[in-house]
Amino acid sequence: MKHLNSRSLVYPLLALLGLWLLIGVCRAETNTTACAVYSGDRLLGIVEDKDAAKKVIGEVCREKEKESGQQVAIRDRIEYKSTIVDKREVLTVAEFKQAVAQKLRFSVEGACITVNGKTVAVVKNEGIAKRVLDDLRQQYSSCEQGEKLVSVAFKESVKVIVKPVPIEKIVDQNRAVEILKTGTDTPVIYQVKEGDSLWLIARKHNTHVADIKAANGLQGEDLQPGQKLKLYASEPYVHVVAVVEGSRNEKIPYQTKVITDRSSSSVRVKQAGEEGEKQVTYRAVRENGKEIKKEILAEKILAQAVDRIIVKGQKVQLASRGGSGILSWPLFGAITSYFGARGGSHTGVDINGRTGDPIRAADDGQVIFAGRRGGYGLTVEISHGNGIVTRYAHCSSILVNVGDQVDKGQIIARVGSTGHSTGSHLHFEVITNGTQRNPLQYLR
Repeated sequence: MKHLNSRSLVYPLLALLGLWLLIGVCRAETNTTACAVYSGDRLLGIVEDKDAAKKVIGEVCREKEKESGQQVAIRDRIEYKSTIVDKREVLTVAEFKQAVAQKLRFSVEGACITVNGKTVAVVKNEGIAKRVLDDLRQQYSSCEQGEKLVSVAFKESVKVIVKPVPIEKIVDQNRAVEILKTGTDTPVIYQVKEGDSLWLIARKHNTHVADIKAANGLQGEDLQPGQKLKLYASEPYVHVVAVVEGSRNEKIPYQTKVITDRSSSSVRVKQAGEEGEKQVTYRAVRENGKEIKKEILAEKILAQAVDRIIVKGQKVQLASRGGSGILSWPLFGAITSYFGARGGSHTGVDINGRTGDPIRAADDGQVIFAGRRGGYGLTVEISHGNGIVTRYAHCSSILVNVGDQVDKGQIIARVGSTGHSTGSHLHFEVITNGTQRNPLQYLR
């Protein structure tokens, strides 16, 4: 009985031993001794042996040197470790070469352009770096006719430092110039105001609607007053400050003088005006091409300006005071504010209109003023003789000049909202002998 039990134990043990031997043989056939190659803590790959790994790394280095035209160095320490791995984990020469080219980090000697101590661009050598800086100086130091360059310099502290750099940081000359000119995108917080739109904000800040929406995660274009938006404005890394001196001839505008003639009811030009001329010597300071300061060094009068003299009649036509309706409506629209309104301070009538609507002369006459007049904004004044003057204010544009003879109904300006104005309209006044009258007594 004991003999049978011992035999029953032997057979399983023999089976286990056979299985163990079979596994060992299989493993011996699938595993191999190989070389694991590390760059710092990163595994580059596993190859057959150390010599094969060194050969591939040498080939990749030579290719990088040929590509860059410079001697390259491996940035990380290379380690070779013997290991036993599954044969399927061992890379072919081509596979290992591809892995090395992608994973191994190389450095070369480069010229770093620093601005206020910060590296902003890296080029191959010091010569290219100097050409980059010279290019920037030349771009922003051009002189206009009659000018000479006094000095040109960078506003910031700009230096060139030669040192080892990652090979991927190297850029060409043109790209380096562009980097220095464009700089970085500096975020600016803008608070939305009443009446703002994305289009207006983008135009004011020299950006695009799409960029504003992307930076703020906006889906539509609705904005609320007080809402804060993140805007990105490009700020150059360097500012080239150029000082120039020059001289140029400038026109001297003539003055218009009005002489009152109480015996006449007409307006006439007694003397035509003539512009004068002067030679101006100046010194200008420009930053990246934009003038930020100008100093007048000397002025020399070459020709004096001649005043324009207008004789303005003041003889009053008595019939006009009774409101006989001698004037035609300058604009067809509803009256939004009457003469004497606002506590008696309103000196004319306001006629509603859209920006750009035509404004017509209320009667025949001569233009005695055409331009900007304080709170009236763009204004036209016409003398109709006999002491009657009509005034057309808050225009968006003026279509006549001082001295022009105009006919009743002729378009002289267009409706706007310039000066102290709320909304587009025409402020129309009738003035007799220097006193504002109720226009409704004169209009028909």
